[in-house]
This record gives sequence, C-alpha cells and structure tokens, in this order.
Amino acid sequence: MELICSQAFMKKERRIEDNQQFTVESEEYLYLYSDKIVTPKRSFGLHQVLDVTKKHLSARYIFLYLHTIEGVLTFVVKSSPDPFISHYRKIKEDL
Repeated sequence: MELICSQAFMKKERRIEDNQQFTVESEEYLYLYSDKIVTPKRSFGLHQVLDVTKKHLSARYIFLYLHTIEGVLTFVVKSSPDPFISHYRKIKEDL
C-alpha cells in the first residue's frame, strides 16, 4: 500500500480546568493510500468510500466530507482539499 496524498484538518477540543473552559485546536491528517483512506480513528477501504466532496464554510475554512457506506464524516480544513479529492477520484476511476 502506497501513500498517495494527505490532507490536514483541524480538531477542536473543549476542556474545563479549574472551572474555566479552554478550546484546544490541533492539526490531524487524513491519509489516502492506493487501497484505503485512513483517519485518526478509522480506516476505510476504497470500496467503502462512496465519494469525497467539499463545501466552503467561509473564506478561511472548508468542510471536507468523506461519504462512506456507514455515513458521512465531516472534517474542517484550512488548505484546499482539491488535490486530495482529485487523487481519490483518479484512484476510484481506475478500480
């Protein structure tokens, strides 16, 4: 299995410490391989992924949707997901 492309996305976590709320933002990655897409918590074979789409949330943020046979996963990205989406569609075309 060969890594084709990766896509950074934002993860926000809210924490309460000493009666104060904090928001911690971290960066995680989606990985596209020749046979699967890997998220930090799950791995989906390409036969389980129906499509990958995007929708602009604002000038700064974009929703990246991973449509799977188990539902739609949403990721918030800051950089353009176009290369990730086009690589996915090219691989899916060749299957």
